[in-house]
Amino acid sequence: MKTVDAGSRTFGVSVGLVILLIVYGSLYPFRWNFAEPQAFIWIGPVGWVDLVENVLLFLPLGVLAGWACRGSAGPRWRHFSLGILLALVVAGSLQWLQKYLPRTPALSDVVFNMAGYGLGWFWGGVARSRIGHVLQSERHRHWTHADRFAPALIALWLLAELYPLIPTFDVSSVVQNVKSLWQQPIWQPRRMGLHAGMTVMGLTAVAQLARSAGLEHRARQWALMAVLMVLAGNFLVVDQIPGVAVLAGIAGGGLLWRWMDGWTEGARWGAAASVALATYLLEALWPLQWRDPPAAMSWLPFASSLSTSVQSAVTVRAFECLCFGTIIWSTVRHGALLVGMTVCTALLAFACEWTQRYLPMRTAEITSVWLALGMGWLVSVCSSPGHGPRDKRTSGRP
Repeated sequence: MKTVDAGSRTFGVSVGLVILLIVYGSLYPFRWNFAEPQAFIWIGPVGWVDLVENVLLFLPLGVLAGWACRGSAGPRWRHFSLGILLALVVAGSLQWLQKYLPRTPALSDVVFNMAGYGLGWFWGGVARSRIGHVLQSERHRHWTHADRFAPALIALWLLAELYPLIPTFDVSSVVQNVKSLWQQPIWQPRRMGLHAGMTVMGLTAVAQLARSAGLEHRARQWALMAVLMVLAGNFLVVDQIPGVAVLAGIAGGGLLWRWMDGWTEGARWGAAASVALATYLLEALWPLQWRDPPAAMSWLPFASSLSTSVQSAVTVRAFECLCFGTIIWSTVRHGALLVGMTVCTALLAFACEWTQRYLPMRTAEITSVWLALGMGWLVSVCSSPGHGPRDKRTSGRP
């Protein structure tokens, strides 16, 4: 994996992207009012949602800094001081600029931002230390050869299927999830197809993670456990309401993957990319009905995500990243050029979004294009010697 130590190019690009997202989310929708600025207050209205959002906003920046600090020379206090100074300048500047936006600029938000940065810095440092300790042991040294991008796809699959990943201990909530089995229509081909496709993509990543780590004999066992976990999660995680269609899609996707897993390596990668493409097109072009005149296209990224519920935004974007990531990752492992496939995937996303201008109940925006480019960059960051196209260690069964 490319180094993410302080001073490395990958670290600089990663920090720049995270700060860009922080700035974008803090200043959206960019409706400036310089004539009547708001008053800057010390303590704004604090609710649980606002507190969590402000903490989570700077958490990734802290994780990156903590992770890089553990692998860099020099005293840690110096790296921490420089990082928190940068985070403080960014947070304070954004709160000051919010005086001219329909927001509530408050010093308390800066405090919550710094708490998120500090928490992330601690987690990032601990994670790198623990992972490094495990990989250095003789028992787990084989994990140094594991595919670095596969865990990202697995995480996206779980987010798309089971967000918010919070198990419920309320019996009535579990009962409501069970009731959906006979309360919802059984025949929902779109939902079945989407969940079957996501399952194939997720299981492909699970099997690749096992095989690249030299655990070929565990690949199908892990895949079976992953399917069972996702099926159980649809009843035990908050606000799932799956219905028979979702469960049938997950089970069908598991069977489809099991059939594909007996193919040659090249055929498996090609099939995974094809399933990802078909699943994305099914979602992007549904309901295949045309309207005239076309709707306008939004050129501000994440416009719909920032104006809808968090759950809807996270699941939709996780689904798109899962599809884009699988398309790029699978084709590159099959021998395609990373830059070329990233550009092609971004063009595909743009074409689908442009087509959505003619589809009812769809919002056409540029977000998907940026997500495709981001997933291509992530594949590049996660690549390392021995993890390129046609890696012989991952050939699996012919």
